[in-house]
Amino acid sequence: MTMSGRSVAIVLVLVLGVVLGGTWWTLGADQQLLLQLELRDVLLFAVAAAVMELLPIRLADGRALPTSLAVVGAAALLGGSPVVVALIAVLAYVGSCLLARRPPAVLEVLQRAAGGWTLAGVAAIGAALGPATWTGSPEFGAAASLNLGAAVAVGLAVLVGVPTVDTLTSLDTGWRYALRRIWEEIERDWLVGASIAATAALGALVQPVLGLWTLPTMLLPLVAARAGLDRLALGQRAYDQTIRAMSRLPEQLGTVLPDHGVRVADLAREVALDLGLDATSVADTVRAAHLHELGRIKLEREAPAPQDELASAGADVLREIGQLDRVADILAAQANVHHGPRDRVGLPARIVVACCKLDNYAPDPLEPGQRHEAVVRLVREVGDLEVVAALTRVLDRTAEREPVG
Repeated sequence: MTMSGRSVAIVLVLVLGVVLGGTWWTLGADQQLLLQLELRDVLLFAVAAAVMELLPIRLADGRALPTSLAVVGAAALLGGSPVVVALIAVLAYVGSCLLARRPPAVLEVLQRAAGGWTLAGVAAIGAALGPATWTGSPEFGAAASLNLGAAVAVGLAVLVGVPTVDTLTSLDTGWRYALRRIWEEIERDWLVGASIAATAALGALVQPVLGLWTLPTMLLPLVAARAGLDRLALGQRAYDQTIRAMSRLPEQLGTVLPDHGVRVADLAREVALDLGLDATSVADTVRAAHLHELGRIKLEREAPAPQDELASAGADVLREIGQLDRVADILAAQANVHHGPRDRVGLPARIVVACCKLDNYAPDPLEPGQRHEAVVRLVREVGDLEVVAALTRVLDRTAEREPVG
């Protein structure tokens, strides 16, 4: 997907959001959703969402998912109109920025407003098409109620809709792999989405009964989920930092330029995505790119080592360490990269080799002259037209985003 393609995706998402929100009035949601939000409730939900904006769930890649989406979803389930739900989302974001002493970002304000507007419409559609409102059994004295159709619709919007929108508005490697990236995003974040969706339904269920106590009721499960996911993300970040630290070991020998492994890994990630590798293979390719010079610490020589010896030595080091067998296989495959197949090992190895040579050929690959010369050398010396073509596309997109001079 080119930059213009990404713009098309953003426009489509905005139009769809406007249409979905507009169905709130078309379907008569004020009749389908029995509970209504008063001014006091709007302020209560805005405060609750602001608190949760300050307590986002951070994923292993550093992204922050605002748990305030649970409060906004609960407001939609309680019958809030698109205008009211969008207002709650915006007030929450602006309020959290003021509390954190940082200026609100216009784009974030628009995203919060669009999200609230859309969720209100989605709840209306679910209420019109789904099961009737559930009411607690009188024998237990339960006064709470919940529209099951609206709850299912909002849950699907959180579990499926949010990852889809995030993927389409950030993907720049072509529409042909969009469905795979969307599925990977859903699969990766479904635990977070499930926690947020369940908490939204819980908030809508208990708010008419608990009133001001709704906030702690919603906050507790999200804080528990946040603590567990933060620990998981911390472990993943520590693992990746260890890989980066290992990639710098060959630099200490003086035969590898500083940050060579980091640069090669950044390029390899983009090329792997461009060629449609799955998320696991992309991660393994990036790790192999970080560690592709690791064999130098075993060879213990200053002169450049032949590619097959360097690849085999690096693979041996990783197998001695353990837990990195797939990465070791990629390093070993570099010894026969010119004859390697397009499979889970062969293609990642070819990507790493091409990105390594590019970093050696062109200190500044965004400079047009260097980029052209490096690509010509890659075609002549590597001969891997598929990977070189993908690498060229990556460099062209990067040059568009970061023009030289």
